[in-house]
Amino acid sequence: MSLRKKGKSDGNFRCGAGARRGIFAADSRGICVRKVRFVVRSRRPTFLLNRLLVVGVLLDKIQIDDGSFCFFVFRKDVSTVEKTLIEWGAEYQKTDFGAKTLLRRVFSRPFLAVASLVAVLGVLIFSNFVYGYSVKGNFFVNTACVEEVLRVNGVKSFVWKNKLDLAAIKRDVGAIEGVSFASVRLVGGRLHVEIKEELPPKVPDTPLFVPVTSACSAVVTKIVAESGTPQVKAGDKVRQGDVLIAPAYAFTEGEAPAPARGEVWGVVTYKKEVLLPLFTVESVLTGETFCVREVCLFGKKIGGDPVLPFEDYDEEEVDVYRGFGVTVKQKTYRRRVSQTVYHDFDAEAPRLLAEGRAELLLTVPYHARERVEVRAVQKKLDNVLYIVLYYSVEQRIDLPFVARSASVEEYG
Repeated sequence: MSLRKKGKSDGNFRCGAGARRGIFAADSRGICVRKVRFVVRSRRPTFLLNRLLVVGVLLDKIQIDDGSFCFFVFRKDVSTVEKTLIEWGAEYQKTDFGAKTLLRRVFSRPFLAVASLVAVLGVLIFSNFVYGYSVKGNFFVNTACVEEVLRVNGVKSFVWKNKLDLAAIKRDVGAIEGVSFASVRLVGGRLHVEIKEELPPKVPDTPLFVPVTSACSAVVTKIVAESGTPQVKAGDKVRQGDVLIAPAYAFTEGEAPAPARGEVWGVVTYKKEVLLPLFTVESVLTGETFCVREVCLFGKKIGGDPVLPFEDYDEEEVDVYRGFGVTVKQKTYRRRVSQTVYHDFDAEAPRLLAEGRAELLLTVPYHARERVEVRAVQKKLDNVLYIVLYYSVEQRIDLPFVARSASVEEYG
C-alpha cells in the first residue's frame, strides 16, 4: 500500500482539514470491516505506518490528523502492531470490536447482564401470547356474535398461542348466519378476524306513494291536483287526517299508482279561551326585609345558617368584598304574604281580550288570508268569566305544505 504526502488523500488514506471528522466516521464503518482499531499519537505517522507494512500488517481505513492517526487491523495482527508501536515509543489506544468483546463487556456489569437476559426472556415469552383480537368486515353481522364464538374457543386478552385452534375458530365464525367467508390469522400478538358477508336479498324497487291528507279540520274552498286523484271538492268539510288527494290515477278498468301532489285551500277557525275567576290568591311583597352577612373562607362558609323571621320570602344576594380567599356576601330577604285579590270583570275584560287576541294571532300561519275578524263571546259561570275568541282564515290545509310552513316559521 502506497502512502501519499500530507495534505492529500486516496480511498483509505485521509489527511488535512477534514481528517478529524474522518476519524469519527471510521468508528461505524470500521466495525464491520476490521475487529480492532488503533489510535496512535505520533508526529511521524508516515514512518510508523511504513514500519507496520514492512512487518506484514494489513492496514485499512487509515486516517491521519495533526499529531495522531488511526487504522483498523485484523485481530491476529494485534500483537505485532503493539510490539512495533512499543518498539518505536509511540503512544496508542486500542479499541476492540466483535461479539466476544460485546459479551465480555455486558457480563462484566451484572446489572446490565441481568437486564439484557430479562429482556431476551421477555421477548421470547411474550411473543408466544395473544393479547387481543379485532373483528373487521362485518356490517350486518353483529360483532357480539363473533365475540361469543371467540370466547367459546378460548380467545381471551392473554392466552397462549399454541392453545388456539385457528381452523376451529374459522369454521365456527363461518357458521354464523350471514357470514359467507371468514379469515382468521395471527399477526404478532393480536388475532385478526376478517369477515365477508352474504349479499342481502334484492328487494324489488316498487314505488310507494303517500296520499295528501288534511292537517286540520276545515271547509274546503279550492283544490288543485297536480298529480293523483282528488277525493274532495269545494264546500266539503274535512277533519284532520282525511285524504284530500289519492296517490293513483283512476281509469275505467282500474287504478294506476302515481304520486299525490297539489294544493288544497280551506277555511279554518282558530279558537282561544281565556278564564278569569272572581278572586285569586296571590303572593305579594309586604316591604319588610331582613339582612344578614355571610363570610366564606376559600369557598367554605363560616358559621351556621341564620334564623329567618319569614316563612315566604324572596332572596337577594350581593358580594360586598372578595379577595385573598375571603368572600363577604350580604343577603336580603324580602317577606311575601298570601293575599286574596278580587277582580272586576268589566274593568279587566278589555285587557284580557287584547292579550287573548295577540296570543290567538300568533297561532295563525303566515300565509293565511283573513275571512272574518276576531269575534269574542263572553259569559259568566260560577264566579268565573269565560272569554272565547274565534278567528276564521283561509289557508292551505294539505299536510306536506303545512309541515314545511311550520318548519319555516320555527327556524325563521
